[in-house]
Amino acid sequence: MVETITPVVHGGRAGRWAGSVALHATGAVASAAAFGAILGGVGSLLGAPWGGGRALLIALVAALYLVGEATVVPVPVPQLRRQVPQWWRTFFSVPVAAFLYGAGLGVGFLTYLAHGTLVVVAVAAAASGEPLVGAALVAPFGLARGLSVLVAVRARRPQEGSALVARLARSASSPGWRAANVAALLAVGVAAAVMLPERHVLAAPLAAAVLGAAFGWSAGAKIARPASWQRVLTAYGLPPWMHRTAGIVALVILAAFSAAILAARRRFGNVVVCGCFGTSIPRDYRILLLRNALLAGGASIAALAGVDSPRISVPGLPTAGDALPAALAVTGIVVAAWMLTSSLRSLRVRRTA
Repeated sequence: MVETITPVVHGGRAGRWAGSVALHATGAVASAAAFGAILGGVGSLLGAPWGGGRALLIALVAALYLVGEATVVPVPVPQLRRQVPQWWRTFFSVPVAAFLYGAGLGVGFLTYLAHGTLVVVAVAAAASGEPLVGAALVAPFGLARGLSVLVAVRARRPQEGSALVARLARSASSPGWRAANVAALLAVGVAAAVMLPERHVLAAPLAAAVLGAAFGWSAGAKIARPASWQRVLTAYGLPPWMHRTAGIVALVILAAFSAAILAARRRFGNVVVCGCFGTSIPRDYRILLLRNALLAGGASIAALAGVDSPRISVPGLPTAGDALPAALAVTGIVVAAWMLTSSLRSLRVRRTA
């Protein structure tokens, strides 16, 4: 993309090149601001800013990616890991292609993203609960990405542009950039922590919550990528009996939970509060026992069959290329339904009048 917006492509004319740079930056800022506004709107629909929860969420996410930048602990960064379409620069004129490239890069997550700082900014935009605030928070990222093509100011030949792209790709994970992101994340995390309301909490529940979040993250990663998890597990060369350990432990825990439910039923009647998934909604104890029985069935398969359990067919997740047309189709259906509903409502109003 950078080699498309170089002085050599514009015949060495500084004015035409500056115009393309301005269009590129405009597209990046516009798409970034629109993305931030959408995040702020989504946060508003979810009840943001959530009081002190906003600062806590931002501080936790900043701390998470700070650990990833400052250490060797891998922290996933949401990204599509693809370049903006190359055919744009041959199909469209140079100014139009420059604007489109900026619009494609401004969102950030739709291309390669080497650092997680934008994730923290996106979380802050959603937590603001204000579309204008969200736009103001994310727009600087688009401006920085849009003006990054200025590094090509001295590229006078196509080979120099290609060499510049290679250097930029290598420098994305350089110590200097990592240090800059560490400083930015540290500043955001400290600022968010200062905004937290002071309160005293018990250390044991806090530790339990942290462990629960860590194990939940681990379980979610294994569910999302079962093939990868199976390869890693197989590589350890564990003895067959160890594969059944999780199922046996789950059966013991489920039996203990079921006994606790029966004890609560004797104290409170047929309707008890389980709290198993963090809710305090009372339910009939038989529903809770039935749920434990279903879970025990899965645990029994793991305990008895282990790695020799029968294989079942499950639908695979769509690829990014399949998901985009599907998302566009769903969006089109929703818009068409909305337009049809609005038209019918308008006709009804006219008939009534």
